[in-house]
Amino acid sequence: MKVKLLTTISFLTYQLSISQTEKLLRGKVISQENALQNVEVINKTAKTSARTNEFGEFSILVKEQDSILFFSNNYLFTRLKLTAKDLEKSYLIVEIVKVTYFGNGFIISIGFFPSIP
Repeated sequence: MKVKLLTTISFLTYQLSISQTEKLLRGKVISQENALQNVEVINKTAKTSARTNEFGEFSILVKEQDSILFFSNNYLFTRLKLTAKDLEKSYLIVEIVKVTYFGNGFIISIGFFPSIP
């Protein structure tokens, strides 16, 4: 009986320690100041996903160092590697760039690319 009790307590303690490392990340996906609906938000590290609602908002469980991917047709694929600073924010705003594909293989982007320091 003592072994079963000890095993159960150990298991619950382990579960609690793991669940405390994850955080529910809330945010919004925009392009040119417009909210984007139905953008696929993928946590590549945890292999989970979510979609943005009609207001461009999403929520997904994440940890520090997770890779989050933002994907939607006609928009440039965007990747974000989460840092402790990102997790401290209560709300994350992600801007993605609209692109137009032509039959001859040319791509025209509408928007701008953020500068890399």
